[in-house]
Amino acid sequence: MRKNDPLTVLLRSFLLLSFLLGAGPQVQGQLEAGGQAKQKLQELIELNEVFGQGHTGFALYDLESKTYLYGSNADRRFVPASNIKLLTLFLANRLLGHRVPGLYYQDFGDHLEAWGTGYPLLLHPEFTTYDEVGPWLAAQTRPIVFHFPASPGEEVARYGPGWSWDDYNDGFVYERSALPIYGNRLFLDLSEVDAEGRQLLLGAPTSVVRLMQELPGQEIRIHRSEHGNNFTLAPDFTARSRFPVERPLHLSVPLIRNELAAAFPELGITTGQATYPTAGPSLHQLEVSLPDTVFRRLLQQSDNFLGEQLLIQAASKHYGRPDVGALLAYAVDTLLPAIGIENIRWVDGSGLSRYNLLTPRHFARLVIALEQEIGRDRLLGLLAVGGRSGTLKTRFDNKGQPYVWAKTGTLSGVTCVSGLLLSRSEKWLAFSFMHNNYVGSSSPYYWEMEKALGWVYENM
Repeated sequence: MRKNDPLTVLLRSFLLLSFLLGAGPQVQGQLEAGGQAKQKLQELIELNEVFGQGHTGFALYDLESKTYLYGSNADRRFVPASNIKLLTLFLANRLLGHRVPGLYYQDFGDHLEAWGTGYPLLLHPEFTTYDEVGPWLAAQTRPIVFHFPASPGEEVARYGPGWSWDDYNDGFVYERSALPIYGNRLFLDLSEVDAEGRQLLLGAPTSVVRLMQELPGQEIRIHRSEHGNNFTLAPDFTARSRFPVERPLHLSVPLIRNELAAAFPELGITTGQATYPTAGPSLHQLEVSLPDTVFRRLLQQSDNFLGEQLLIQAASKHYGRPDVGALLAYAVDTLLPAIGIENIRWVDGSGLSRYNLLTPRHFARLVIALEQEIGRDRLLGLLAVGGRSGTLKTRFDNKGQPYVWAKTGTLSGVTCVSGLLLSRSEKWLAFSFMHNNYVGSSSPYYWEMEKALGWVYENM
């Protein structure tokens, strides 16, 4: 059987569901950890003074024995923040794999007409060597019409449900698009020091960089107008900033058209609003690669832009149009119940929304499903490593060797960590820690999680 044919996928889902349903009791509090271990974990988690200042949930599974070892509020729903990217990875791996539609297009002889699929690497400075759509466009000799339909199910809203509108100036909220360019962001960097000791401010897109102005008296380092790309800089911007600097662009059809025309000057680029064509002989798909580098950045750097664009890509491949709402409904109703994840709310790919709601048990099961679906070695290579890489580079470094591979999630009052733990006795465990509704820094929560997971590492 082929790896992704329907029978293989169905059989794999059945075997995985059988594993998950046998992975432990469903009743909150019915635990398999021994009495002494249970007592210590209760002391470290349930009676923890720091955790008691908010709401905390925890779930722990043994991968080898298929046993639910311990839980505290494991079936209560929490806002997961960027832990939601684990769901995005599961869906993208299942529906996309490593080959994705870069564009849909029709050939009319004297010109081409194209529709975006959410492909995130076009003109992205950090993925130059992986972008395959850009070279394809550069090789075309006929004019291209890029269509941006405005009909339901085809238009991509710039923000996801429940996003904070006033985050538009922050360096972590990037607008969504069926045809993203430059990662939908402004990139700024400093040149090398020249012979006279000067450094120039460089950036892309250059049309936006050229319009930037220094604003006397501005305290914030860099500021963008809400509905435009007019950036103003503090007088000491270059001295105060850590480069490179990235800020979200406000997307518009004219901006995308003009930037594509500047990047591919040999093409006669225009825009339209024709709807996505139905599948047929006249509709072509430009199939391109999606390397693990993308998934690694999604998880290790918690890239919100990639989280959203991967959902758009998956919807485009599944439906032939970027209908993310229909895709998430399909995932919640069909794909996720097959691995034992039900009764959740999932609304975006990045976790920026506080509408998302899942339980620690859901995430522990999701980690188990990912480990089964994509393989342990690959999963370990994608996740951040405690004390070594990504968002965990300075966390869980208290044992002299890596023992935690996980995805973090952070919003104001939200800290979540879900992933794999390798104990000193070489036992693989899946866990999920979820904290909501606290005030102040996340650092005390990480210190206490390090104590709890460090004890698990030493004793289980």
